[in-house]
Amino acid sequence: MEDTRNGQESRLGTDVREHLDRVSDAVFALDSEFRFTYLNEKAQQLLERDESDLLGSVLWDEFPEATGTEFQRKYERALREMEDVTFTEYYDPLETWFEVNAFPTETGLTVYFRDVTAQQERERRIEVQRDRLDLLETFTHVVADVSNATEEAVSRTHIEQMVCSRLVETTSLRFAWAGRFEGPGEELVPSAWAGHEDGYLDEVTITADDSETGRGPAGRAAATGEVQVTHAIETAPEFEPWREAALERGYRSCACLPLRYDGRTYGILGLYAGRENAFAEPHDEAGPLDRLADTVAHAVHTVEQRERERELRRRREEFSALVEDVEEYAIFRLDAEGHVASWNRGAEEIKGYEEREILGRHFSTFYPEEDRADGLPTELLERAAEEGQAKHEGWRVRKDGSRFWASVAITALTDEEGNLRGYIKVVRDMTERKRRERRLEAVFNKTFQFMGLLEPDGTVVKVNDAAVQFAATERDDLIGNPFWEVPWWGGDDEVAGLRDAIRWAAAGEFVRFETNADAPDRDTEVTVDVSITPVTDETGEVVLLVLEGRDITERKRREHELRRERERMEFMNRVLRHNLLNGLNVVSARADILGDFVPEDGKTHLETLRDRVAEMAGLVETMRSFTRAVGQESHNLEPVELGSTLARELEAIDDEYDRATVATDGPLPEVEVMADELLSTVFEHLLTNAVQHNDKDEPRVTVSVDPGEECVEVRVADNGPGVSDEAKERIVDKSVEQLSTPGSGFGLFLVKELVDCYGGTITVGDNDPEGAVFTVSLQIA
Repeated sequence: MEDTRNGQESRLGTDVREHLDRVSDAVFALDSEFRFTYLNEKAQQLLERDESDLLGSVLWDEFPEATGTEFQRKYERALREMEDVTFTEYYDPLETWFEVNAFPTETGLTVYFRDVTAQQERERRIEVQRDRLDLLETFTHVVADVSNATEEAVSRTHIEQMVCSRLVETTSLRFAWAGRFEGPGEELVPSAWAGHEDGYLDEVTITADDSETGRGPAGRAAATGEVQVTHAIETAPEFEPWREAALERGYRSCACLPLRYDGRTYGILGLYAGRENAFAEPHDEAGPLDRLADTVAHAVHTVEQRERERELRRRREEFSALVEDVEEYAIFRLDAEGHVASWNRGAEEIKGYEEREILGRHFSTFYPEEDRADGLPTELLERAAEEGQAKHEGWRVRKDGSRFWASVAITALTDEEGNLRGYIKVVRDMTERKRRERRLEAVFNKTFQFMGLLEPDGTVVKVNDAAVQFAATERDDLIGNPFWEVPWWGGDDEVAGLRDAIRWAAAGEFVRFETNADAPDRDTEVTVDVSITPVTDETGEVVLLVLEGRDITERKRREHELRRERERMEFMNRVLRHNLLNGLNVVSARADILGDFVPEDGKTHLETLRDRVAEMAGLVETMRSFTRAVGQESHNLEPVELGSTLARELEAIDDEYDRATVATDGPLPEVEVMADELLSTVFEHLLTNAVQHNDKDEPRVTVSVDPGEECVEVRVADNGPGVSDEAKERIVDKSVEQLSTPGSGFGLFLVKELVDCYGGTITVGDNDPEGAVFTVSLQIA
């Protein structure tokens, strides 16, 4: 018997070697100490070494350049964890890319590998071409967006920011920025940017002169008016002043586009890619880079021209409004001592005095008694005499004694020698506006979320009580400071994000984002939902930013818990898929191999082993379906053909169970329902349940489909023992407490879970004259 076994093992070893010599892949084998025990001819050719030189030698001694590389890490991991590994890696001494599959055994490691250098090079060229096409497509979209937005853009910054933000949406570009030449030496000052900037613009200086900082691509673009492309930043000598900062941020190539229109250079548009040779060499003025530069330059020119025209129109309208609204103002003259010397109709309407009643009286008549006692009228005259004008808002008194809120401007009048001749006083009744402000103030401070009003540059003008309470500081500590400097913003990333958001809102866009903040009454950071709304005047210019913030920490915590739960389910799915199912597949394959070696009296045990492994593999597939069904927050539903899905499952169950009779009550209609790829699992379990739990010698299953206007019903009826009322309730209940094992109602629980996800229903009833009927209702697509 021993000789027979040795003969079989010898024969098996010879067969394996002959098989490995014939395979198209290169193969070598190592023992547990990484000593070569076998190399086929293909392996000797690729490694450029003979088998006789390598057998018995340690891999790392013969190929020391592989030490510490992915080859060593993967091989050691395969032996340590007894798991197959697959990877692709470059081996520099042979200048070759290898695709490797390594399979561990109890005695060592078998490695299959092949040369994929040509394939890798093709894929690299295809990837470069794909990136360039992606870039060209992005340029086309940006050109179209700029053309469409030019008429509605509120400022040049709006155009520049939109262009930069749109450009970095492509995966090819890491960073885009726009700059304008200002000051001595024509330094390029950034005006808009987007992407992976990370302080790059703070570190570099770019000019348009003949200095070192002016001889780079941006300076040459400004000087020549032509697009400048740097294909490899790492080696381009002209990029020396900026190379280190660029490479640290992953910039590998760049293109600088001059923004020139009608003979004027408005600035530069810089594009930075994470791959060398990302930009095709510009050949003529019709190229995509030139078209992009021309479109942006034209838009900037149009917007700036419109801004100049708008400013001129605004000044004219202000003058016209002053003339037209003169009756709404009290405009009168005072002598040098403050006595009323003239009176207009507006003054009569606002203050209630006729001209004959007020001429010659001191203007302090219009002030409340407490202001006269404090010397306010005299103070305003003195300030106007010293500074040329004095402005004030406060309560004033009409003839009938009633008060109104006034906005006052007192302007000093002097003669040619500078001697004071008197004053012009302009008064406007602001009572109604003051009343509106008070109502707004009440609403402003009643909201539970913090609110603030900012200047377009980000300076805090006003904050509500909620914001003051959130910051745990005094209101005066917030007013007048940049919003990103208020106490609750701590990290550099948060500050940078806020500054970007405010800059974008100042360009005319509504901005909403989430960020972290330090709340004094919390031990940990809180998450805040922030929105910034620009407020424009009648000319379209942004004059104010309304900022709102809401603490969403609790909501984010719940979202995090949901994500964690989905990650756990995914981990479970991976364990089932990679570990348990792969292990069962290995056992099944080894059982097939053993079929040729097991004597007849062991065949029964081998068949039992195979059947049990098949059952376990089926159970693992069910568990995988379950984790997919409940391991995601929502399903991506789409139209699924119901008839063909049912037909496949009916055919499968008919093939698997010879003794069962499976039929349909009428043809299966061609109707689509809202579901996903797991719909077949629903009917697989219902049909399997109808057969497996049937106590008849000839189980019969009948499927019928009844389409309605909005839903379709699928009935699965059997002639089995039926389902008790208690079991019916348990089947349609989503609770799993009564499922003793995965095989005890687990499949039906999965069916219920999936049908719920599809927005459908499942019911269990009695069949006539015997058996059970499962009815599934699904939404028609």
